[in-house]
Amino acid sequence: MWAIIEHAKPLTVKLLNNLLADNHIEILNFDAEYVSLNHIYIPRLILKIEDSHIAVQEFNLELRDSIQMLKNQQFNANDIVSIETQSVYVDLGESFFIRQSQQTEDSPATLQLNLAKLPTINLGNITIRLPLLDTAQAKQHSLTMDNLTLSKTGKLNTVWRFDEFPLFSVDATLGKRAWEFDSLVDLGSSYQGLESLQQYLNLLHDKQFKANPNSNNLLNGLHQQLTKILKPITEQQLSVQGQWTTHTTLNLITGELNSQQSIRDLSLHSSRWPSVFFTPKQALNFTLDIGQYPIQDPFKAKLETQNMLETLALKLSIAPIKYQLSPSDDDIKQLVDSLITNPDSKLHIHHIIEQLQPSTEQPNLAVNMTQPVEVFIPLQHDTATTQVSMPNLTLNLKGLRLNTLLSLSHIKANSQQQWRSDFDWSIELASPNTASNVEPINLKTLLPDIDIEQISVEKASVILKGTIGSQQKSDIDVALFPSSTITIDKLYITHQDGEKATHKIQKDTAAQLASLTLSFAHTSSIKKSNNLDIQLAPFTVTAKQFIGQQIISQKSIKTITTNATANIASIDVQQEVLFSLNGDEGIKQGFTRWLQTPTANHISWNIKQLDAVKQVGKSRRQPLLALDSVNLQQQLNLSKGLLVGTEQWQLDTLTLSSYHLLKFADEKSPLSLAGQWTFDTDIEAALNTLKKVQPLPNNFDLQGHSRLVAGFALSEINNSSQFEMKIQQQLSSLSGRLADKSFIGGDIFAQCQFNWQQQHDKPNTPQAEQHFAQSVLVCPQTAISLKKANVGLLMTNLNINANIELNKDGNKVPENWLQQITGLSETNVSLTASGDMLDGQFLLPEFVLKLHEKSHGYLLLQGLSLATFLEEQPQVGVKASGIFDGVLPAELVDGKVTIAGGKLAARKPGGLIEVAGNPAMEQLAISQPYLELVFTALEHLNYTELSSTFDMTPNGDAFIYVGVKGKSRDIERPVHLNYDHQENLIQLYKSTQIGNQLQNKIETKVQ
Repeated sequence: MWAIIEHAKPLTVKLLNNLLADNHIEILNFDAEYVSLNHIYIPRLILKIEDSHIAVQEFNLELRDSIQMLKNQQFNANDIVSIETQSVYVDLGESFFIRQSQQTEDSPATLQLNLAKLPTINLGNITIRLPLLDTAQAKQHSLTMDNLTLSKTGKLNTVWRFDEFPLFSVDATLGKRAWEFDSLVDLGSSYQGLESLQQYLNLLHDKQFKANPNSNNLLNGLHQQLTKILKPITEQQLSVQGQWTTHTTLNLITGELNSQQSIRDLSLHSSRWPSVFFTPKQALNFTLDIGQYPIQDPFKAKLETQNMLETLALKLSIAPIKYQLSPSDDDIKQLVDSLITNPDSKLHIHHIIEQLQPSTEQPNLAVNMTQPVEVFIPLQHDTATTQVSMPNLTLNLKGLRLNTLLSLSHIKANSQQQWRSDFDWSIELASPNTASNVEPINLKTLLPDIDIEQISVEKASVILKGTIGSQQKSDIDVALFPSSTITIDKLYITHQDGEKATHKIQKDTAAQLASLTLSFAHTSSIKKSNNLDIQLAPFTVTAKQFIGQQIISQKSIKTITTNATANIASIDVQQEVLFSLNGDEGIKQGFTRWLQTPTANHISWNIKQLDAVKQVGKSRRQPLLALDSVNLQQQLNLSKGLLVGTEQWQLDTLTLSSYHLLKFADEKSPLSLAGQWTFDTDIEAALNTLKKVQPLPNNFDLQGHSRLVAGFALSEINNSSQFEMKIQQQLSSLSGRLADKSFIGGDIFAQCQFNWQQQHDKPNTPQAEQHFAQSVLVCPQTAISLKKANVGLLMTNLNINANIELNKDGNKVPENWLQQITGLSETNVSLTASGDMLDGQFLLPEFVLKLHEKSHGYLLLQGLSLATFLEEQPQVGVKASGIFDGVLPAELVDGKVTIAGGKLAARKPGGLIEVAGNPAMEQLAISQPYLELVFTALEHLNYTELSSTFDMTPNGDAFIYVGVKGKSRDIERPVHLNYDHQENLIQLYKSTQIGNQLQNKIETKVQ
């Protein structure tokens, strides 16, 4: 028998080689030992497949029916009862990869496994040595499978390694109804093995696949997928550690699959980011299931989703996770440098981070997911889409001045890139608390383009609540709920205009707010697709405790300081605001188009406790405003670049109305503004508001009605600003009282026009060539009338008419003191007046006032009764009669007054003067006895002539002459009395002001 077997070996080798010839397999060594016809034992078997070699030690093969297999001339997996080896060694030649490059991933398997007739397999250790691809290759790579076994009961075990690095291990049970797999992957060792495999495939790709990059063979596909997986890990220099275990069950009858996945002791760390690492304390658990699941697409219409689709699908469930990390300053800087390429932007972001990051605490980012994530992947219906559901996810950033908490809930997504989520995003910008105070955050560093010198806050918060999603690729829909708010606490602003070096006017402005809040009335929306559509819901902006100050200073001129405060102010926009950008349209283009779109809105403005005061130099503060309540109702209408506003004002008890037209600049016309103000109220109500800022005497009273209509227009023409205002003021039914002075039946009518113009200079225009503002006020029809006025003398039928023209030209230097005081360059005032008094009349037929030229005027007195004068101004012991006429001419040149030819004289036949018992005269007679004859003559003097003259020089020297002729009762001869008096009236006026000046200085010091 042994001899037969020995002589049969060549025959057996020849037969097997014939069977395997089609597969290019040749048996080189076949040391077979006979056991039975169906059982082959080969202590040593060496095969050659082209230039590859396979060596098998202790090979045992048990067949079901070897005779039938020889008859069929075919070898199938079902013919095997068991295969056992001690070890298998494979040395691949380069032709192996050539054959692989000629195959595709879709090549059918050559052997099929019948699950009802599983062979027993125990292959020991299998080592596959890969061919050297480069002479410089350090070592020969190998793929190893440790103890690959498959029992008759379906138990499968193996461990796969590449270059001694374990890739994975499998412990499986292949039953007739179900398969169960338990696998283990050491992520650190597996990554090292895969990295080594990738390096080998890179060489293989460069050598064989580069000539045909579109080849779809198995190795090329493996190389592409492996490169795609390992590339981000390599680029970020990640170190991966952890134990990935799985338990998978596949039901062969129903096709259902369940896989429990867990990654323990996970650690992700990068040498590029030393302080950033992912090492969750708990294991990462997730499950994979394949079965029949109801799939409902939440992005389809309700009618389409009433009947849920029951289909075979893969379900992935990821267990909740919680993790946090704290990047270092260097890591944050490196991240910015890697993401931002523009040097200016990079520097700006670094400055922002320095502002936001305190020095005592590192930033901390926490991620928390409290409920599982579910993913459904349909495996049958092409119309069904992959569905992703995430109940919640929170991201919390702490440790910076900018802290943020983003909570996402009800997250839905599908494979058509449709997604949506509810969000609750809170952002808080807070200043760090120091031992002494709170250091504000300089927003100028964060927002350098703001045209404000300095702006800072102590705290700011943004709360955004709503939904976000996308129905199509690159589309985003955002809905902001009314609970979204923006709040700023302790806002500080400072700004400076002008330069001290040039001695121009310099303005220093400062303001602060205790809080500023923005809130919405209902849901707002933002939609981004090809266009950007913004629907802003009605909103309210509320500011509390405003404090502002402006200081205007200039060399050689007193500083003007204005302070203002308000307790609370609000702006209520009562209708939605719509804005859109079409395609690639910029904001400027979109705004221009928006100005042409018809739209309307109503805005309500409210201010409580508004106060303003002004101080010039160190003088006493002068109140400007003191209002308990300010309310403005504004209706706005916009169409074709024209904004029309109608306003109703309520200032405490005062009511005003206004109307405005704002034409925005376009290619055809510049910016222009026009409007009209109407003030119609009782004067008594206006005084109740006025007296809060301007104290009125206790014995002052004024009644009547006021109506003011003022229309204006502001425009930009030929590089200049022009302003025009037309004013019509009417005061009617006036009556008033101040101490013992009173009047009734007053009416005032004025119709004026004011024009202002400012030529705009180009930058760096020399000071000598710079232009200043010019203005003109013209009131050609000013009329004042009083039925009766008592100012110590009773005046009736008083009428004043004036034509007024005032000019101010900043380019002209003042030439006299009146121009300096008034600030006016030119005046042209023409005034006439008339009235009845002392049973006679006074008349001002002509009065012309011109600051730039000679001014003149004169006063006529006709038929004034001396007796009536003494009735209205009684003097003790004095009686007199007579009718007088007079004239007082005056001239004004360069601010200096000259009076020449002033006269007052009694009409013939004269009158009577009686002075007896007058205390002043008696005292004078005692002190000056040489005037006794004069006093005697005045006791009863019938005068026939009484006249006086008055003259004054430009320096203020006045000359007064009084002459009386008549006959006294106790003196026989005619009486001639002459009186001359000379005094400087300017010095006299100054002496009378000393007391007033002293009082003002004392009040200033007290203030």
